[in-house]
Amino acid sequence: MPSLVLRRSIVSPRGPFIAEPESVHTVGQHLEPVRTDIFMPEMVPRNCHLETYKKVKVPDVDVDQEIIAYCSPDSTFAVTKRLFDDAKKSIIIGIYDFSADYIKELVLDALQRGVKVTLMLDIDSKPEQELFDELNDAGVDGVPAPSCASHRVHYFSSSHEKVIVIDDEWCIIQSGNYSENSIPLNTVDGGDPKHFRKGNRDTGLAIRSKKLSKFFTGILKSDIALELDGPEALAQAVTTANAFLVERAPTKIPEKLFPSKTFKLTKPLNVQPILSPDNYMSVMPGKLRAAKKSILIEQQYIRGIQPDIAKLLKAIKEARDGADSFDIRIILGKLFSQKDLVKEQANLALLKKEYGLVLGKNIRYIDTSRFVHCHNKMVLIDGQGVLVSSQNWSDSAVSKNREAGVWLSHAGICSYFTQIFENDWKTARKVPEAPGKEVVEPEALRAGGYVRVSPADYQEV
Repeated sequence: MPSLVLRRSIVSPRGPFIAEPESVHTVGQHLEPVRTDIFMPEMVPRNCHLETYKKVKVPDVDVDQEIIAYCSPDSTFAVTKRLFDDAKKSIIIGIYDFSADYIKELVLDALQRGVKVTLMLDIDSKPEQELFDELNDAGVDGVPAPSCASHRVHYFSSSHEKVIVIDDEWCIIQSGNYSENSIPLNTVDGGDPKHFRKGNRDTGLAIRSKKLSKFFTGILKSDIALELDGPEALAQAVTTANAFLVERAPTKIPEKLFPSKTFKLTKPLNVQPILSPDNYMSVMPGKLRAAKKSILIEQQYIRGIQPDIAKLLKAIKEARDGADSFDIRIILGKLFSQKDLVKEQANLALLKKEYGLVLGKNIRYIDTSRFVHCHNKMVLIDGQGVLVSSQNWSDSAVSKNREAGVWLSHAGICSYFTQIFENDWKTARKVPEAPGKEVVEPEALRAGGYVRVSPADYQEV
């Protein structure tokens, strides 16, 4: 009977390695691991020619019911399960990566109850295609996203949003994918410290509002129509290396765990959807520029050399220059290779020279002994303003991808996320960590201490 062994396995203590499975007989076989540079596989090129996209008008909406704030790894799954389990009529999902089997089971459970499920997915790997096909066979109305991954039409470099609408009433907006690290299987809301699944730092908002749900349903259905109405193309099957990513698991849990928090609204709250490519760059520079006291940011990365991101950074500098004292702090994700470290050192030099952002004082890196990665895309302003979204700080994310988020001003919600930020800042690294190299034998993986990760959580988009 053949068994699965690793033909190549490379790992960094701070970054993922590629493991290529190969079906071979183990008797008499000896496989030598190969040392090579760490790399991230690009499953679909994202620099394809894009069709002309007509930007949509993005109105603000007053909501007056309730909002649930939550975060990963602590509470995202618990909130998601609760809302999926309560679904009675419909669930529509627009998401970049869908690889967690237990979320698939939530969808299948909903289907069995008679809930209509629609899924728009940016499909860029064989496993994702297989999951998509399985859900379609089970009754999901599945459509590929109209991104560079599509075989029909390309309107966006990536369809990178994470938007879910339930029963035309609940609208879920988050930074995390349906991957094992962005929505870890912590069934207890806030996590059980004795049985805690570690993962990425991500955040989300579930907003109960028919008006907001109608808007985002319209966006998702419009994008689905772009795909279905596009010209037929010669389909090329998604081909990727028969590979998976593994990295060292964090050894600790976060110092404080955060259950979700529900806010019952006593008066209408204005919510502004923030979309790419439609209005991110017309809204967010002004929000940053208008800050009077503080800007707190958690981001996967900041590409300071790119023109649109330079506009965002300039807006921060202008806010800071206009204040007597100003708190600007940024937590970033980890680095994956020595090459990335060299690029980041140049980026840090630029951020210091052009914008006065100093490593340690203004910029730190997520504590990888407690989190797999900082996959968050959160902005908090003056203890009131909150942006929860899918946009990384790259030009593609703010101007070429389909991305989605919401901006609102609410002291309680901002306080909830500020506590998460302060907890992360307290343990964050004051210098970027140089990824190491390590050869890992299959026996080491069997002994534990590693986590399997989704490439979609790490690739630059």
